[in-house]
Amino acid sequence: MAIHLSAGFGCIVFLAILIVPGVVAAYISGNPNWLWISPVAVSAILLLIAALPIKRKITPQEFAVELEECLNGAAGDWGWDDTLSPRIADPRLDQVRGWLLLKLGTSDWRDDQVAGVVAKLKRGEIPDTLE
Repeated sequence: MAIHLSAGFGCIVFLAILIVPGVVAAYISGNPNWLWISPVAVSAILLLIAALPIKRKITPQEFAVELEECLNGAAGDWGWDDTLSPRIADPRLDQVRGWLLLKLGTSDWRDDQVAGVVAKLKRGEIPDTLE
């Protein structure tokens, strides 16, 4: 049985991550300034982490499995986003990721074309030209 969490729950968790440390620090120290210092500090840390140039290390076969799950609908609501958003360390695979990201949701998108890319990736090949 899968539990589907709504976006509202995610917002509540995010706000708790921002606010709870400040409330605890203000309570323990008796200094109400922690109520605004902590959320600012946590936000700054999260922005710094998000700005790091971290790239996924993934093989063509692993990337193919993720893409296939997205095509089949098995990856869930955020499957395409989770698969195509993070940059990939291999520049050739990252080029494929970027191409798919540009095509996604446009009139140029064709499932059969993506399935062909997936088949090549499963064989360990990385398509040179993507048209």
